[in-house]
Amino acid sequence: MSTGHDTPKEPRRRLLLYMLHCGLDGKLLQKICARHGLDLEIRQFPREEAFAYHMHPQLPTPDLILIRGHFIQLVHECDKDRHIPYVVVSSKLKYGTGQPVFIHADKGYGSEETLAVYHAIAEKLKEMVSLHSKASDSASTVPLQTRDSRPC
Repeated sequence: MSTGHDTPKEPRRRLLLYMLHCGLDGKLLQKICARHGLDLEIRQFPREEAFAYHMHPQLPTPDLILIRGHFIQLVHECDKDRHIPYVVVSSKLKYGTGQPVFIHADKGYGSEETLAVYHAIAEKLKEMVSLHSKASDSASTVPLQTRDSRPC
């Protein structure tokens, strides 16, 4: 007998976001993402070396990555064919060329208008997760990112 209530499939797991971005606050982004319905654990890296170390294929793979434009090549080098979805945020439009997900921080990162950038990031991340979930539902139940342990 149906009670008219949908039963939840399974509890959502917290997504892991690696953030290599000097100009944004990870704690604030996490709060704004929560307002948009995203449960994220954000690991913010102050330096490329720490990010590259944590991107090793034998360590846990992040579900999503947020970077500034000049780190695009580093992400490609560290990805090792895992195809981890990433968002590029930059105040310079040149980094948007050829990027599947690009957010232009046209006012920079230190202005009063920065809050709009955080909301734009949250919306893009939510959209990426939603698109992947729909694709996964039609194929099979798979996490956002397949976590494998292939050697370098």
